[in-house]
Amino acid sequence: MTGDMKALRVCTTVQNYEWGKHGSAGEVGRLYSLVSKSPAEEDKPYAELWMGTHDSGHSLVVLEGEDRMPLRSWLEEHPEALGDKVVERWGIDLPFLFKVLSVAKALSIQAHPDKDLARLLHTAHPKVYKDSNHKPEMALALTEFEALCGFVSAQECS
Repeated sequence: MTGDMKALRVCTTVQNYEWGKHGSAGEVGRLYSLVSKSPAEEDKPYAELWMGTHDSGHSLVVLEGEDRMPLRSWLEEHPEALGDKVVERWGIDLPFLFKVLSVAKALSIQAHPDKDLARLLHTAHPKVYKDSNHKPEMALALTEFEALCGFVSAQECS
């Protein structure tokens, strides 16, 4: 990667899952308003803000003159932005999906298989396993937050 590369302005996408905080009550709704330059709809849930190259929510790079192009397309033209090691391992794609969550209700239980199992499950059942990628996660709570992670054995429950 060259030292003269500039930071990019990226327009994110929003997922409106029913468990999200409504309108400007949550951080996702407020960030949506900043990026889109229009107010969040107060009766609509804004659950997740995504920044990345995921097929279900492509971010856009803002070019000079306010023109925009998909982040994945920009990366195809500028693979040096990712660096050789990332391109060798992951191709011209971001190996992560950055998310901001605004949670109003408990989320459903989620299972995140490793990369090989994710690819296998997606191939066998694409309607159920919509993504062939594994999903290692890291959470950083910006406000008070409670979460459950993992399971205990049946013996530990008795």
